[in-house]
Amino acid sequence: MTEEHRINIMQDTVPSAPQGEQTEEERIPMAGVLERFVALLIDFSVVFIPYQILLIFVFRWLQPDLEQIYWLLAGACVPFTLYETIFTCGGRSTLGKLLVGVRVVDKNTGEPLGFFRAFVRALGYYVSAAPLMCGFLLAFIDSDRRALQDMLAGSVVVQARPKSWGEKTLLSLCGLVVLAVFGGYFYSQVFGAGSWAQQRLILRAQKHVEKIGYLEELHRLHFGSYTNDLLRLAILSGDPVQFQRDTHKALDRKDFRIGVGPDGYKIKARATDVRHTPVYYPEF
Repeated sequence: MTEEHRINIMQDTVPSAPQGEQTEEERIPMAGVLERFVALLIDFSVVFIPYQILLIFVFRWLQPDLEQIYWLLAGACVPFTLYETIFTCGGRSTLGKLLVGVRVVDKNTGEPLGFFRAFVRALGYYVSAAPLMCGFLLAFIDSDRRALQDMLAGSVVVQARPKSWGEKTLLSLCGLVVLAVFGGYFYSQVFGAGSWAQQRLILRAQKHVEKIGYLEELHRLHFGSYTNDLLRLAILSGDPVQFQRDTHKALDRKDFRIGVGPDGYKIKARATDVRHTPVYYPEF
């Protein structure tokens, strides 16, 4: 015989919701999109700023080519993924989320994520960033403010503590600044001059054609004329093997030209950045 549950209409108490379900009043408020951007910037800085400082010394020591630069930059994804995974699972919070006052939980149960789902969410950051950050912008239109990485992991970001009006306003303003910075960054990537790594490749190419120009002047001083023979200039450098290596790293040899006249010369080349930016010496 099944047990029946009866409600005494004379009692003042209201029956509670079944265990495991939350009423609208009990639901934890979702984290705001702008404050999540602030938390992401803090977490990004925790990992990438020390890594970029390390890269400065590595670049000076190795003088890497374009392919090696890509691998070194991609290497930062490993510590960031581990950081996000470890400090998202088991009820922990990353430094950014802890300071902002938000946390990641399971969408259906409100419980902390396990290691695997936290790992999937960490990988989801790269999926969200790939289409020009559009995966993050989904949080503006989703009813639960979930970005693409949350949809992949079945998670939501909720408030971890109550906030005053002043704190909410400050976080919103900081979030707008972060969005503006990200927008400016991607504008520079698509329409502008590119990242600092690409700028470094262009600067290296410009310096190398200047070195070739210096060798042209040496050639005229010794032989009375300019030359378009790069091998002769390499010999004048004192270390032709290293000169050729530097030329291969700094310049795209497919579009390298030295125009020589009785009273001058013109060097035209392209850098090894993704756009193969033209460089000239003397400059126009």
